[in-house]
Amino acid sequence: MITKTLKTLTIGILISTLILTSCTKEETKTNVTNPTLKSIYEIAKADTSFSILVAAINKAGLKETLSNAGTFTVFAPNNTAFRNEGIDENVINEITDPDEILYIKNELLFHVLGIKVKSTDITNTYVPTLYEVGGNGVSLRTTTNPIKLNNEANVVAANIEATNGIIHVIDILLISPSIADVPIINPSLSTLNSALVKAELVETLYEVGPFTLFAPTNEAFNAINFNLENYTKEQLLPILTSHVLDAQVRSSSIQDGQQVTTLFPSTKLTFNTKSGVKFNGGSVNDITVSTADIQTVNGVVHIISKVVLP
Repeated sequence: MITKTLKTLTIGILISTLILTSCTKEETKTNVTNPTLKSIYEIAKADTSFSILVAAINKAGLKETLSNAGTFTVFAPNNTAFRNEGIDENVINEITDPDEILYIKNELLFHVLGIKVKSTDITNTYVPTLYEVGGNGVSLRTTTNPIKLNNEANVVAANIEATNGIIHVIDILLISPSIADVPIINPSLSTLNSALVKAELVETLYEVGPFTLFAPTNEAFNAINFNLENYTKEQLLPILTSHVLDAQVRSSSIQDGQQVTTLFPSTKLTFNTKSGVKFNGGSVNDITVSTADIQTVNGVVHIISKVVLP
């Protein structure tokens, strides 16, 4: 059983390796002609403010990855970020359980993307990381003005160039999200999050899964004049479970005319893929998937334009 401290530890470790990126030809040329540049691992190793991060990289067996040729972007927590969570080199070095070491590695890879992203290239979006679940990278949410990761980590130093990518320093440790975390991380889903809490469904969506959650935006709830105070837990359950499938269904696997049954068995979703992904759900028609395939550790989330009503 991984302790709370260990989980937090691995999270931040994870963050440190966060973004893997592909260099453009121009950037590659710059690296080749600049012999002063070092690899991401070498930069971290030479900077005492990253000593805990380096210990985590070593423990996870990622030293070679971050030393070799490549195009990585790493969101790297400094020692202060680790120590704020009660984590130091000793905590990391004492870990010997293979499952816990694998957890550390996965959490590190959650902070690595497959493209090179300078601070000026960051947009309001979800990006797949190198922590893969079922062959799909777990999604990291990035936002701008100011730059934040998963609505909580700030970039405090940006664009540290390396021979094999780039480093951005962040101020806290992150953890890879479950389905239940997606409405918490994204403020445009705050009404859904409040409804899930009142219906006592949050713990269900933290379970192993896999699940698929069709997540209505705040605007979708506003369109039906939704007032959470007017609903009891019992009234919320049929509505909210009509948005959940007990299997992971990514947009690429949805077929035109396909019908699926939700966790509220009387509610069926019927899909139309002729132009994007749309579906009819319960008594509501023409629901649009506006943001698809937000991958989590226990399933996938699709943000939708309307509330499904049984």
